[in-house]
Amino acid sequence: MNGKILIASFLIPIALFFVAGILGFAKKNTLVMRLTKIAPPIGIAVSLASLFWVFPNGLIESDSIAINDLGLSLRFDTLSVIMFSMVSTIALVVLRFSYNYLDGDANQAPFIGNLSITIAFVLLLILSGNILILFLSWVAVSVALHKLLIFYPERRKAVLAARKKFIVARVGDATLLFALGLIYFEFGSGNLEVIFEELRQLKLGEVSFELELSAILLVISAGLKSAQLPFHGWLIEVMETPTPVSALLHAGLLNAGPFLMIRFAYLLEAVHYGPIILFTMGAITALFGAIVFTTQPSIKTGLAYSSVAHMGFTLMICGLGVYPAALLHLMAHSFYKAHSFLSSGSIIEKVRTKQAVNFSRKGSLWRIMAGFVAAISLFIALGWFWGVNLNSEFQLLIIAGVILTGIISLIVNALDSNNLGRSIVQIIGGAFLVIVLFFALEKFVRVYLGNQSPAIAEPSSVMMCLSGITLIIFFITVLILTLSPVLKKRNRVKHFGVHVRNGFYLNVVFDRMLSSLNKKEAASKV
Repeated sequence: MNGKILIASFLIPIALFFVAGILGFAKKNTLVMRLTKIAPPIGIAVSLASLFWVFPNGLIESDSIAINDLGLSLRFDTLSVIMFSMVSTIALVVLRFSYNYLDGDANQAPFIGNLSITIAFVLLLILSGNILILFLSWVAVSVALHKLLIFYPERRKAVLAARKKFIVARVGDATLLFALGLIYFEFGSGNLEVIFEELRQLKLGEVSFELELSAILLVISAGLKSAQLPFHGWLIEVMETPTPVSALLHAGLLNAGPFLMIRFAYLLEAVHYGPIILFTMGAITALFGAIVFTTQPSIKTGLAYSSVAHMGFTLMICGLGVYPAALLHLMAHSFYKAHSFLSSGSIIEKVRTKQAVNFSRKGSLWRIMAGFVAAISLFIALGWFWGVNLNSEFQLLIIAGVILTGIISLIVNALDSNNLGRSIVQIIGGAFLVIVLFFALEKFVRVYLGNQSPAIAEPSSVMMCLSGITLIIFFITVLILTLSPVLKKRNRVKHFGVHVRNGFYLNVVFDRMLSSLNKKEAASKV
């Protein structure tokens, strides 16, 4: 497989998605269905074959159509091939679900067409080799998503949420444009490989003010795209859109923020303030989303807050400079969240028919302590087995610590429950699998990415202090949450729980800032 054949192979599924989108507007149901049934498998096959070809052969770039080195070109490296494979797989699942979901609906073809165009622009964003096509794809994804969010214009709440998303997205587009403009004028080129080669030569402290500012603007763009605090409200309110849109949004489109950070990893490694802002934003959002998620009575709303937390955690990892771990978590979250949204209806059906397991906590202190001890022992044992030297990589220690807090929560909930036997074994087995996969796959992804991701650098004193404080806060939070069955009888705890369930009213404040809701609707939400 030479470079030209590889480029042509990747363009086939993208072209099929675009044609399906155009035919969808003409409501040509048969052709739309056929194209969307063959495009994702082709994309998966091409990307899987390329996974084995790109690793030993390195980067491949298409010919550029540009003026002053600013134009259109495609880039095929280990990162883009991995992301292309993931998006193609999610597209296959979401599209197949959509066929049955809208079966008999007069607007099925336009809906599938809109989905196809959105997926096509996501794939172009992943393969972008020049900052111009990267920016155009970034904006196009947002515009295409907006059409999906208002697919049922009679649903007023969905329209209001889409309006909020539109405003946030345009601000993110502006910050990205400004950032890419600064980068272009700094290096005199829009070619990403030329920019990355220049950045690889820079050392911390040698960058200009323009590059420092561009990194901060990129961080802001990523945060706005991935629903970080306090701009997360639109994601919570788009639940009235069709389920396939929610699945594609949470499993694919939100990943644009972390992808942007991983793609510009060498810029983040060269600057000082960008990673600190990114880590702080991600850590606060991850903690907020994880806490509020546990209090939600609605499945889809809970999943939305879960996505907010996971995106925050992924960006936090990027701020630490462990980009392979960020990519690994991004992929795991995408598949998990696609499955969660597409199966949410069956879960509701199980609850209604009383087939779901009735889980409740006992509030036993000795069981809670046993869960803590079991989780920590399991984590330490598996870390020792894999020969992980966390002393030499401080950032991995922080990430492992945050993952440990999740493992503690899982095991404590299992042991301190009314469900014994098989359910406890399954949860502990799942925790075991998570730990094993983290240590094993992080090393694998790090090796596979190669020079597309910088090596883990020694953290600054500021980053060490921030990450240490963050880890302590995470452990304290998990301790409080695990003790919640003991504490929830107190009136102050009950009152605080109401505020948590409403997301500390941050969304209401943001609504008023944007004037996207009238006073009556805002008051009804409070």
